Amino acid sequence: MNTMSVVQRILDANINRAAEGMRVLEDISRFELNNRGLSKKIKCCRHALRSVKTSTEFRDVANDVGTAISTPQEECRNSMHDIATAAGNRCAEALRVIEEFLKLSDNQNDIEQIRYEMYDHCAKILHLLGASIKKQWGVCFVMTVDDCLLAWQDTLAQSLVAGCDCVQVREKNMSTAQLITHVRKVKEIADTHSAQVIVNDRVDVYLATKVAGVHLGNNDMSVSDARNLCGTECIIGATAHTTSMSKELIAHGADYIGVGAMFNSPTKPDVQVAPLSLLKNVLAYNHLAIGGITPNNVHELYNEGCKGVAISSAIASSPVPEKVVAKILQPERQPA
Repeated sequence: MNTMSVVQRILDANINRAAEGMRVLEDISRFELNNRGLSKKIKCCRHALRSVKTSTEFRDVANDVGTAISTPQEECRNSMHDIATAAGNRCAEALRVIEEFLKLSDNQNDIEQIRYEMYDHCAKILHLLGASIKKQWGVCFVMTVDDCLLAWQDTLAQSLVAGCDCVQVREKNMSTAQLITHVRKVKEIADTHSAQVIVNDRVDVYLATKVAGVHLGNNDMSVSDARNLCGTECIIGATAHTTSMSKELIAHGADYIGVGAMFNSPTKPDVQVAPLSLLKNVLAYNHLAIGGITPNNVHELYNEGCKGVAISSAIASSPVPEKVVAKILQPERQPA
């Protein structure tokens, strides 16, 4: 087989490979991220790639030794991040091969430009997908040391034993050094119960402690900026007080939405109670309802389909926090 026929086979195989990777990324943008602009840009790259003139005359799939070669890594995908990363790598490698072999012909092309554009598009997808590993928590204990009736270690331990699967450290009065030390102590306790720890507001403290994530309020760093600093290992949560705000936060890559206040809260008495419609509009995403939640009213949220709640005062002020968490997880259902 002459050189040019080999080149045509290589180009044909890699154009197909790159287009397949682009299509995967396009569908993630379209169906997972609901991002029309990004989906359109990737589609334009795919169509531009297909405009490269090649011949299928020498295509011979039956005798192509490469079709039977695979690796264990190709069979393993554990998340949408894995799929996007694999598709991005597949696309980039194939485009590089196309770019090199087209140099043997007079075929003028924009493959290099397409390759650079796809680097950016793939990076954007990974950014918007948020944390590579995230979960829907059932009960998050929002803990402030000074609010705990018992020693904070006892309050935390009892909560974790009862089934609390997340702890948000919220401390407004500690120095940065004190807070970093405190968060590390909280993580030591939480780790023994396989619970995750997130830090309220402080991206710098997350970076120093590498706990599970950070929760951002309306006046804190943006989700997008936090993602740029923290990467895809960090779970980033954000608070929304309106439906439009929750949609915007999800679109920018928030991993879960905190919604509330669901009831009048002794922690934040000036915060207006949110309508139940706000909660209903985030049920499709990971979420935590917050604000004034107790064992006596949590059933109202569960009846609406709520899967996760964040509790502060009801746990911290109790002499038996273990019982409070147990009742939150299995409340006595009130008659309709």
